[in-house]
Amino acid sequence: MDGDIRIVDPAETDRTEPVPGLVEQTLFQVGEYRLVLCQIDRSSAWHVREGAVYGWVRAGQGRVAYSEDQSTDLAAGDLLQVPPATSHKFVAGDTRLEVLAVVTGDSDGPERDAPAPPKSDAEPAVVGPDDLVPTVDSPNLTRETPFPDASVLLMRVEAAGGAAAGWHHHGENVYFGYAVDGPSETEYGPAGEKTARIDIGECFHVPPKLVHRDTNPTETAHTGIIWLCGGEPWVVNVEGPT
Repeated sequence: MDGDIRIVDPAETDRTEPVPGLVEQTLFQVGEYRLVLCQIDRSSAWHVREGAVYGWVRAGQGRVAYSEDQSTDLAAGDLLQVPPATSHKFVAGDTRLEVLAVVTGDSDGPERDAPAPPKSDAEPAVVGPDDLVPTVDSPNLTRETPFPDASVLLMRVEAAGGAAAGWHHHGENVYFGYAVDGPSETEYGPAGEKTARIDIGECFHVPPKLVHRDTNPTETAHTGIIWLCGGEPWVVNVEGPT
């Protein structure tokens, strides 16, 4: 499928405050999926989203509260899932809390809400970076996920120094990513002649069915956070760019 990889630097994206205490930047929006960077200096107001939240804590520490007396701690590197229509708020610790997340079915953003006793199946889930499980394979990449059964596959992906993944695409999935460290380079195009360079701190979007391969042009390992939004097949490995 034709198309180009798009790259965005969050530092150059407009900020909004959809509810008090929650600063939000929309980095990409594709259909019902938005990639947003949420920043909380102290505490956000209670709010609810129509869809689910699949997030990665980019910086800081704090907690996500889901009732007046129930909350779960958050720290940099944690991954979290907030179910749809769950009233919650974020509370920062000593430093700003930053959460990079895909939100689903949420084109109008969050709405202010009052705390309510959560249902047993509507509590946020938080998984630490040491508790991820292996997921879909591609040559020379290590992919791990906290939520293997979710409709959005949130992954931490690692590539060794000098590694080049095999050629692949992600079917009909909406694909967003973030370079934790790097830089990384993604090759694509009819003959593999195009290269998208993603530097540390940048976000990117890869069109559905775009055949590509991820490479690490440095001698040290690098890590990315990836969201595949849609469903299986998550990865389709192919012989080459054509």
